[in-house]
Amino acid sequence: MSINTSSLFVLVIKNMFAVLIGICFLAGVATGAEHKLSDEYDMYVDPAAKQQLGEKTFNEVMIFFHEAEKAIEEKNLETLMGLYSENYTDGEHSKKSAREIWERIFSTFEMTATRHNMKLVNQGADKNMVVFRCSGLLLGVPGQNSKVKQKGPVTIDNWVLQDHVLVKEAGKWKLIGTYGTERKRLWFDKPMHPLFNETKLVLQ
Repeated sequence: MSINTSSLFVLVIKNMFAVLIGICFLAGVATGAEHKLSDEYDMYVDPAAKQQLGEKTFNEVMIFFHEAEKAIEEKNLETLMGLYSENYTDGEHSKKSAREIWERIFSTFEMTATRHNMKLVNQGADKNMVVFRCSGLLLGVPGQNSKVKQKGPVTIDNWVLQDHVLVKEAGKWKLIGTYGTERKRLWFDKPMHPLFNETKLVLQ
């Protein structure tokens, strides 16, 4: 029996096309339900961190920061606080006070997003502790009933060279503290980071 090579080629192409359509459809279903991060969000991480931590640990930490941003943008307080260690501290602040601050931020702003510029500066010998030095912003769009009358995104807080300390607890990365040099600020009277501290300008 002779084989028509032209017909066989057409059949192969059609099958490949059908498979590709199926893959694209499944990918669309998988990603369509996920939260699309705000255009205001931005995170730069020094590429050296991946080499220093190894791909597995680096990816785990990046997922942590991605989940934190997703929770912030969705104003999902429970998910966000689940990323904090029970032993979290930041100066005078604890996990309890951080929760209260986030409640006020979420009730004041319709949209929130962060921008980060980070560099790995330390890690534990077993890679269960990492320290990223970060500078960035927390942005927000005030709600209609907010005392902040400015239209469009406003800077809720900014931070410079603050160290985010993450530890692995029961197989999951948690934020255990943020530390940095105290500096004078226009709106604050003590060292702060937007994820963990009170913003007096916009939350009074």
